Amino acid sequence: MPKRSNDFQRLVYLVRVNLAEGAKVVESKMMRDRLTKGFREVDVVIEGSVGGQPVTVCVECRDHRRVADVSWIEQMKSKHERLNTNALLLASRSGFTPEALKVAKAYDIDTFTLEEPDPETMKNRLAAGSSLWLKTVRVSPGKVTATVEATAELPEEVVATSPDNLLYLQDGTEVAQIQELVNRLLSTDIARDRLVPTATEDHIGFELEWTPPRPDTGEALYMKKIEPAVLRAVSKIRVVGPCAVEIGRFDLRHGRMGSIEVAWGKTKISGRDAMAVTTLGADGKQILSINFSGAAEAASAA
Repeated sequence: MPKRSNDFQRLVYLVRVNLAEGAKVVESKMMRDRLTKGFREVDVVIEGSVGGQPVTVCVECRDHRRVADVSWIEQMKSKHERLNTNALLLASRSGFTPEALKVAKAYDIDTFTLEEPDPETMKNRLAAGSSLWLKTVRVSPGKVTATVEATAELPEEVVATSPDNLLYLQDGTEVAQIQELVNRLLSTDIARDRLVPTATEDHIGFELEWTPPRPDTGEALYMKKIEPAVLRAVSKIRVVGPCAVEIGRFDLRHGRMGSIEVAWGKTKISGRDAMAVTTLGADGKQILSINFSGAAEAASAA
């Protein structure tokens, strides 16, 4: 059964990701109905612990033009009485009728809506401008060379490597293949910090150099020469290959969910639908999450 979602549900999901503080947040999670033994879809599920005990908080979202009335409250209450739900939150984009709010409170169900007051004030607090730009750099390692240090018998040398060439510790212990090391390197902050800031959409190739730890640190990497048999310390790894750079623009809207100020927008990155959500809590902490029609990646914003 395909998962269903909409922009409001995604927005609520990403806001909850930002606020989770270590809890697991899942969008469109299937939960078992205790009565029918079948599965029911829940828009957003937050799984964490309180006092060492597991707690499941469920969020249902309603993206309608009409305000949510008491019938939706009753429907959601009935649904979650048969699920493993410890606490239920209901989110309505257009708000709730007074009767719905009264009944939800009596059932101990929290409600919230998306308010969009005073856009200029929200804009000034959450962002310097009205847009967020996301740069993506996709790289593919082509040629990898390793510079090995001189020994008493051999001069320094630049070695053209193969993906299955092995790297060793000083005692001869195998560490990894060159391909494994390069793949790890390209996924680190080292690669991001060196490649992303200067990359433009005109770039079609990349070059990355990395200096491993020195032999005197005890963490150096070595390559093995067969004739003569000797381990040689690697002083530099150089990776070159093709790359593709894409810059997407999120035109931000601004609003509030309860006490949380929110800015959000959508764009296309590599043909994929992407949504960015920035939240600003009462503690002044600003968090950005970006969702590519899948699990969100969250990071503290500067």
